[in-house]
Amino acid sequence: MRNVILTTAAASSLVALASAATLPAQSHFSLAPPANPLVDGTCLSCSTAPTCPLDPCSTNTPGGLLLLTQFWDFSPAIGPSDSWTIHGLWPDTCDGGYDSDCDPSRNNNNIAAVLRTSSKPKAASTLDKMNQFWLALNGNDGQLWSHEFNKHGTCVSTLAPSCYNDELTGKAYEKNEDIVDFFTTTVDLFEQYNVFEALQEAGITPSTTQRYTLDQLKAATSQKWGKEATFKCRNGALNEAWIYFHTSGRSTSAEAFVQTDPLTSNNRCPSSGIRYVPK
Repeated sequence: MRNVILTTAAASSLVALASAATLPAQSHFSLAPPANPLVDGTCLSCSTAPTCPLDPCSTNTPGGLLLLTQFWDFSPAIGPSDSWTIHGLWPDTCDGGYDSDCDPSRNNNNIAAVLRTSSKPKAASTLDKMNQFWLALNGNDGQLWSHEFNKHGTCVSTLAPSCYNDELTGKAYEKNEDIVDFFTTTVDLFEQYNVFEALQEAGITPSTTQRYTLDQLKAATSQKWGKEATFKCRNGALNEAWIYFHTSGRSTSAEAFVQTDPLTSNNRCPSSGIRYVPK
C-alpha cells in the first residue's frame, strides 16, 4: 500500500501519465538503471536498446519495473494460515523510484461493483479470490483495493484507456476494463508466485521455535522461480515479500510478466534469526 490508508476520455489518461512522469519520482532505494533487458530478442520494459519502442501503450513506461508484493500478517492473523495475502502490484520506475496517483480522473471507489458487473470472463472469479487473499489489516478490503488501483494501477501506462482502442479491428475501450485487467493480472500473478509454497518446498514453514536465515529465504524463491524475492521483516519477523518483473508488451495479463532479479540487496530483514510466525 505504501503509506496505506487504511472514466474519462482516453486521451486524457496518457496526458495524465505524461504529466506524472515529469514530477520527481519517489524512491525506496538508490539504484543503478538495469542493463538492456531482452528475452529471445523481444523488448522488455526498462530496455534502453534503440530498437525497443517507448510508446507507452506498447511498453510500460516510466513504470517499467513492476513489483508483486505479498503480506504475511500474523498479529492479527489475516487470510488463510497456509497462504500469504496480496499487497499490490506496483509499477516502479526502472531505477527503483515510483510515481503515484497518475490519473485521478480514473479513480474508482467501488472495485467490487466493477468486477461484479463486468462481462470479462475472469472478473467474477477474480473478485472471489480477492475476498480470500487480498485483505486489509483494518478489515476494509474495498478501501484497500481502491487505494491500490488509484495510486498504482493508474500509473501502468499500457492500461490507459486509449491503449484499448484498435483502429484495425475497430475495438474501442469499454468502461472499467483497465480496472478489471489490473486486478485479474495481479491475482493471476499471486497464484503463480506462491510464496508460502516456495518456502514450504524448501522446508521453511511457520514455527514458534524455528529460526531462518535470509539466505535460506532467498535460495528458496530462487530455486522455485529462478529468481530471488526480496523480503521485509518487522521486529525480526517475516512480514512481506516483493517479486520483481519486467513486461513484454501490454500488461493486460500475467503472460506479459517476466520475472527479473531484485534491484536491491536491502531486504530489511536480519541475516539470521528470522522468525516466520504462524497465523
